[in-house]
Amino acid sequence: MPNSKTADKETGFEKAIDRVRDNVKDFASSAGETAAETLGSAADFSADRLKSAARAVPQAQEWVGDGLDRARETIREQPIKTMAIAAGVGAVLGLIFFR
Repeated sequence: MPNSKTADKETGFEKAIDRVRDNVKDFASSAGETAAETLGSAADFSADRLKSAARAVPQAQEWVGDGLDRARETIREQPIKTMAIAAGVGAVLGLIFFR
């Protein structure tokens, strides 16, 4: 039969284990709440940025369309000059990438 000191130590040890278990559960619970709050904030931030980007799409489409129209006009007005510029840019990029 175990003496009373050993029984007290086991009881104290078991209580300590129970306290640690409870602390871990509390920590996990609070960490879960913190993680949920952080994810919620991140979701809100992302949604706001996506909405801003969606509002900017028509403006970007207009800007790209205007640029393409200007490029088409330049190519029609000066086809040889445009081809020479394109060939020069291609040669420079070729030298850079194939070195």
